[in-house]
Amino acid sequence: MKKYVVIKLILLCFSFSSYFGVAEQHERPLPLDTDTLLTTGGSYYPYVDKKAHDGGWSVSLVKAIFRHMDTPIYIDNLPWQRGYKWALEGKYKGTFPYVYTEERAKLFVYSRQINSIPVRIYTSKDMVVNSLSDITGARLCLPYGHSLSKEQSEFIEKYKIAVQRAVNAGGCIAQVSKGWGEIGFTNGYLQGDHNSELFNVLDEVNIIDIPVATIPLYYIVSRELEDAQAHIDEFNAALEFIERSGERLLIDDHYESITTNR
Repeated sequence: MKKYVVIKLILLCFSFSSYFGVAEQHERPLPLDTDTLLTTGGSYYPYVDKKAHDGGWSVSLVKAIFRHMDTPIYIDNLPWQRGYKWALEGKYKGTFPYVYTEERAKLFVYSRQINSIPVRIYTSKDMVVNSLSDITGARLCLPYGHSLSKEQSEFIEKYKIAVQRAVNAGGCIAQVSKGWGEIGFTNGYLQGDHNSELFNVLDEVNIIDIPVATIPLYYIVSRELEDAQAHIDEFNAALEFIERSGERLLIDDHYESITTNR
């Protein structure tokens, strides 16, 4: 009898061990059949950041909007190019946050603005920039696949800037820090002690605290979906609701307090 009890306890322990092992591998629950699938990218502070409250500024806003649409959602964090492709193909209902480009607008229906990016430039440690006229004719590094907004394109044209490419944002920072390029674009929120802890690589360059542009960010839905415009209309109405109710203001205040280190 004692032997039977011991064996039963051992098997019970193994079953609990297996359960918790699986639970640790799948800390996040899988989507339900009733969930609307959305996708966003990886780290894009402060808009998408797994370490931030609610997953980041844009994520928090989109969650609030869909709550008021009474629509349960599941947000997948995927590599940007893959998420974009699968949203375009309709595997995901929508994706965010994206800047507006004319080429992209042919493929996607855009929501009203959900966030905006304060754009700055960074330079090598040796380059002195007192005003934006000092970067006239400079070489700007852009990551492959980076889509320029209208505001960035106008900036490049105004200051007669030459564009060169690198594999990714880190590659551009390396080019500029070594003098192979002269400037790069960066999100203006990547400044301050809090942010430098997240992006130590930016210590290799100087971020110039002169506003270059403010670029709107949007939620977008593939034109391949039959209800694309109706879905965006519903999204916009819910966005307007959280603006009127003050819920958006609370979310914005929270993230602005973090990004400005108040």
